[in-house]
Amino acid sequence: MQRAIASLPLALFICCAQPQPLPPPALTVDGIPVYGEADDVPKSQIRAAIAEDRRWSPAGDKIYSIEVANPSELHIYHTERNKRLEEYHVLRRVHGKWQADERMISGSALLVPTD
Repeated sequence: MQRAIASLPLALFICCAQPQPLPPPALTVDGIPVYGEADDVPKSQIRAAIAEDRRWSPAGDKIYSIEVANPSELHIYHTERNKRLEEYHVLRRVHGKWQADERMISGSALLVPTD
């Protein structure tokens, strides 16, 4: 019994340290997995957003996935999604056209220790 209790903190650490895998994508557009409320945005509009993103991204910048935040906002990820480091473009639909709004970078890898 003591062994089971002693190994519980280690099991919790291992469990919580592993990144949680993403659920299966709602759909795939041109080989890119699309997550979120993908049924709210037609594939033609997702393709239009991809084209707009590529217009503003450096040449060869790979798209790893897309998150449909709502019918007028998409997040196009240029890194694999994880808590350590994520980079994505926020695209918003304004007057019927997708516009690259901002590029977001977040994650624990950005935290720099200060002494």
